[in-house]
Amino acid sequence: MSGLALVFHRDGRPADEAAVWAMLAAAPYRGPDGLAVRAWGAIALGHAKMAVTPEEEDERQPLVSPRTGCAVIADVRLDNREELLARLPDRPAPGVSDAELLLRGYEAWSEELPARLLGDFAFALWDPRRRRLLCARDTGGQRTLFYRAGRHTFEAASEVHQLLQDPAVPLVANEERIRDSLLPWSIALNAKDHPHTFFAGIDAVPAGHALVVEPDNLRQWRYWELQPPAELRYRTDDEYAEHYLSVFSEVVRARLRSTRPLGALLSGGLDSSSIVCTAHELFRTGRATNPGFASYSLVFGGLDCDESDLIRDIQAKYGFPARYLTVVEATGPAQLEPRGFMESPNMGLLDGRDATCNAAVADGARVLLTGEVGDSCVYGSRAVFDSLLRQGRLREFWRHFRAYRRVTDESLRQFFALVCLAPLLPLEIQKRLMLAHVRRELRREQHRLLPLWMAEPLREDLFQGHRRQCLARERGRRFANLTREMEFRMLYPPEVARHPAPWPIEIWHPFADRRLHEFVLAIPPEQKFAPYPGTAEYYAGAKRIVRRAMRGILPESVRTRRVKTMFNAVIVNEVQRNWPAYEAAFGPAARPEIAARGYVDQARFWARLQDMRNGDHGLDRVYLMQLVGLETWFRALALPRPQAVTVAPPFVPDWRPPAAASDRGLAVPAGTT
Repeated sequence: MSGLALVFHRDGRPADEAAVWAMLAAAPYRGPDGLAVRAWGAIALGHAKMAVTPEEEDERQPLVSPRTGCAVIADVRLDNREELLARLPDRPAPGVSDAELLLRGYEAWSEELPARLLGDFAFALWDPRRRRLLCARDTGGQRTLFYRAGRHTFEAASEVHQLLQDPAVPLVANEERIRDSLLPWSIALNAKDHPHTFFAGIDAVPAGHALVVEPDNLRQWRYWELQPPAELRYRTDDEYAEHYLSVFSEVVRARLRSTRPLGALLSGGLDSSSIVCTAHELFRTGRATNPGFASYSLVFGGLDCDESDLIRDIQAKYGFPARYLTVVEATGPAQLEPRGFMESPNMGLLDGRDATCNAAVADGARVLLTGEVGDSCVYGSRAVFDSLLRQGRLREFWRHFRAYRRVTDESLRQFFALVCLAPLLPLEIQKRLMLAHVRRELRREQHRLLPLWMAEPLREDLFQGHRRQCLARERGRRFANLTREMEFRMLYPPEVARHPAPWPIEIWHPFADRRLHEFVLAIPPEQKFAPYPGTAEYYAGAKRIVRRAMRGILPESVRTRRVKTMFNAVIVNEVQRNWPAYEAAFGPAARPEIAARGYVDQARFWARLQDMRNGDHGLDRVYLMQLVGLETWFRALALPRPQAVTVAPPFVPDWRPPAAASDRGLAVPAGTT
């Protein structure tokens, strides 16, 4: 999580180094190992260094090529170093840094460089010979790069608020982006990578894209896109599981390259548990070096979402230090007195984030591995029927069919037409059939898709946007199989990297690796889901390939768990604890921004919040929390300018962990961020 900042005066004026210093100073947590700025006439490049990999320790950026004068600033971890070293002319030394490999690669392949890279990266490379700036971002969107582009000046940085340090830059909401985030499809999925930010005039280099800036030209192109892979067929389930384990182990191994202790966010779920256990298998077998490892877990004593027992089973199997952090209170969307800049409306439970990062920093870690994106990658779906029919596996089809009928009220006619037979047709014919079906369903669901407490003009606008989005997706369908198509849509565009925390910590997501995505899209869908005997619980049959691959690696209590943990109780508790803040913001005497701006009917919204407090969760609960978060975001936008463009310092829990403890129970007082 090194930091980048640059100013390029396209009209040839000398660049102001002070502006770049100001951008770097706005994100001090990105540069624990020092800041540096260097100018070359019209361009100034700045770098905030946070060394994680061995090759970064002695590196100093901006890095300048003695061969061509090209200069680079990069936030990068390359996973195909050996391949690049072998293909580059005048093969560099094995210990060369990843940023140096970017310079060498550009000199060899010019604008083709990004397409040859594998890993997590964002970089900006200045070519003085062509007066050209090349910016690029990794295919999974794991490193960020935002920019402001004007006729005379181009500025870029790792975080949005760095570009707002100039008082001349307007601090204005991007209403179109806000509305896009409220479309039903956007609400149904985790936040996806998007070229536009919530701030007018500031955009992101999208994942898998490159951008070239010249004095009189700016062009952007997609250098990579997740493509439907060729179908992979093996004779036995075990062969699929072995292949999955091979890919997954390599993906995890690539993220263990660190000179500092590693950490992992660990729950009792299959995803984070698989990462932690696979890492320790790699350490145990000598395929990776253990620089120090600890897990960090939020636990919820007394609530049904507490997973402490499962976490202890994992710890007992491998013997690593585990930190258990109890969030006494949780302040989430209802931070209705924001203390500083917010990148977007919903930034999660910041108390838990700060508690975890604080504990990791105290242990000397600079990397936290997380199981996020796992559900999008390996969860699976019941809609495997066409795949079984193609293979003539009628007995298995019947088993899936009986399990499916126990949990759906869908008519048999619709089931056979849409789920079984339509996917067997040629894709172009299926597209036409599905377009007609989607149009009918949208007409039928029009008045149920969006909550009645939303302002009426907005409801109609969002419905029309949702309709256009759904039809466009069907026209662009890539897979005949419903499961594979849905998985593709969940994986690409990728989920956004979680909002940056003001801590010197990198969050690495093994399940966001494109190698894993290409594999899970290539295998038959029934490898990811099969009904579990004796229960209709969906989770019991989900992630089938993970459960097979992790036999002997995961504790059996985790590998065979049948019920997914839900955190509804945490949200309900958050609302109840912070009810005075809700009433002050949304009650009859309040004047909320979301009502003034035409997002909600205030009276109906307040009534719905009261119902939720009384236990009526409802299908619109996600929308409720999204709008509460939007109110907080608007309030942050209205803070005095110096405060509105400054990330508030994190809340540091008042505890001092013992110097030697393998199992810490940490009570984290929250609700004060």
